[in-house]
Amino acid sequence: MEVKPLKQGTRLYINITNHCNMDCPFCCMYSGKDKGTYMDQATFRGIVDNVEGIFELQLEGGEPLCHKEMTEFIEYGISTGRCSRVIILTNGVRLPEYFNKIKTIVESYKIEVLIKISINYYILQREPNHMEIIRDLYCESKSIDGLDIWCNVRKRKQGDENIEEELANYGLRDISNVFYLQSYGRLTGSDYDAPVIVQNIENWKIYASDGSCFGTDLIGRSEYEKGLN
Repeated sequence: MEVKPLKQGTRLYINITNHCNMDCPFCCMYSGKDKGTYMDQATFRGIVDNVEGIFELQLEGGEPLCHKEMTEFIEYGISTGRCSRVIILTNGVRLPEYFNKIKTIVESYKIEVLIKISINYYILQREPNHMEIIRDLYCESKSIDGLDIWCNVRKRKQGDENIEEELANYGLRDISNVFYLQSYGRLTGSDYDAPVIVQNIENWKIYASDGSCFGTDLIGRSEYEKGLN
């Protein structure tokens, strides 16, 4: 197997809020509708200003599309002249509302934006048209140079046997990374896979929704978020 060299630069994994419009029982960040920490502009700018050289900006949550200043965060990152790519992790429920704003950013700033959309049984039970909406947005994104959509699919070891077939039916299988639910956050136990981040970049740092930096300690950030309001 060919081992690709790591990309140069740093990726910033930033939880810009712990609020979410879903209450997934397995959330690794302990996010939900009852959470209310929103990163402010000064904190976000401090994180971006302190990173050296070229960086990628990954906005997480919670649900980042629930933060009313998300697009301003993106534009500030781009304004540094050092942001090479923006990645947005979202459950996709509010994406139709934001899609044109994201499209405008891509076209105006000539920046690469990757949207990673979560798919799991909990979302599908509450949003039965979820895959159909993703399919339609993906079809539209193909005509926009620099905008890409991928699906992060988390499945149960029992109960989701047909998920990949369903993805294929909607034309989403080839743009989906399919994993089992992982054992951290609200979901723990030997029945679940250990958490892992597959890296393709030299350096990376992760930040909680109040701006606290946890280096590369994924579990540490998760448990810290549990204690935030």
